[in-house]
Amino acid sequence: MGLETMPQSDPLHDAQTLLNRSLGTDSEDYRSLPLQMIVCNPQNDYSEDDTDEDIEELARDIERNGLLHNIVVSDQVRETGKYMILSGERRYRAVKWLYEQRQENKYSVILCKVLSGLDPLDEMLVLDAANLQTRGGMQDEKRFRKATMRFIENLQKKGGVSERDAAALAVRYTGISEKLVDKNIAVEKNLHPEILSLLDRELIPKNQAVAYARLPEETQRILAENLIAAYEMGNHELRDVNEKLYVATKTISELSAQVEMKTKGMREIDEEIAEAQLSLSALNAMTEAGESSETLVQQIEIVRKTLSELEEQKRLYVNTINNAKAALKKSEDKLARIGVTKKSGDALKDDIAAMVNKSMKKAENGIMGITSKVSINRIVKMAPSGQRVMLERLEDMQTMIQNAIDSIKKGNKRS
Repeated sequence: MGLETMPQSDPLHDAQTLLNRSLGTDSEDYRSLPLQMIVCNPQNDYSEDDTDEDIEELARDIERNGLLHNIVVSDQVRETGKYMILSGERRYRAVKWLYEQRQENKYSVILCKVLSGLDPLDEMLVLDAANLQTRGGMQDEKRFRKATMRFIENLQKKGGVSERDAAALAVRYTGISEKLVDKNIAVEKNLHPEILSLLDRELIPKNQAVAYARLPEETQRILAENLIAAYEMGNHELRDVNEKLYVATKTISELSAQVEMKTKGMREIDEEIAEAQLSLSALNAMTEAGESSETLVQQIEIVRKTLSELEEQKRLYVNTINNAKAALKKSEDKLARIGVTKKSGDALKDDIAAMVNKSMKKAENGIMGITSKVSINRIVKMAPSGQRVMLERLEDMQTMIQNAIDSIKKGNKRS
């Protein structure tokens, strides 16, 4: 068989096969192993969360109800020639406690699922998958987040899949929600290192860190300067500054993204309006040429009524933009006082104001296009359903911006 006819490897399929093997879903190798033949995994930092009281409580439950779930071990021979735990260290420690306390032979061995032929990356995949499935992120958000990212990165190294496919496999094999996986990736890969350090030390909330991770790099740098300066003045100052920064940046960032999205829709509307304007010009030309009919009069009246409605929508939209700018000015004034130093506060204010003003300018340009003669004439050719869609889009935009204004005002009151 020539090279050109050889079947191509599918990294995603290969990664799924690897996970099925590594996680033991394809294994039926169960063995009762003596406790002294089993060692804990030095990579399992989750075990730090388990107190002696936790282990004793689990041991008493096993004593009453038996071991409901076996542990998983790797049969790779280590320096000691023993089996290393990949999943179930708490259960192992609980059974060991029972043996030490009761000295009963039934507690001297433990049923294990044995996985064979794993390399260190395989073992880490099993370890992280097990911990992510059973322990989640409630006890230690940092450990949970980094384990998620480590699982994805190791799967990329081992399986040769893209980050997107690795993340999808993480959702499938660990039970973590897609939304949470995306947040963890955003924080670990995009968040400014100094802000990430504050998150890792539990000095800022996770939801705020996620919002910061989605901001431009330069904005994050300025935010980091403010937050670190506040941290150096004490935790109370950090909490105060962070909350105000979060309210300002989150609201303005959302407004910027939404306005830009709606502006794209406005460009489509402008094309429809330009065509309608041409039709209106043609109707007027027919009238000037002496043509007269009830149908022609009705068509002109319909177009004029539609244009009147559009002009009213335009006035509402312009008012909304002006209100948003007024709210932005208030937000800028607040931002000038948020920073610990005037320099950092002014820099943050200028950075965010520039970001929003850029989007505001795009929106204004879209609005001005509605009133052009060419644009208005095109509306004549629009079917009533098309006209309704256009008006609904404008109303949606008006509502969206008003909601953002209300959010900014709410943030100002909280400040």
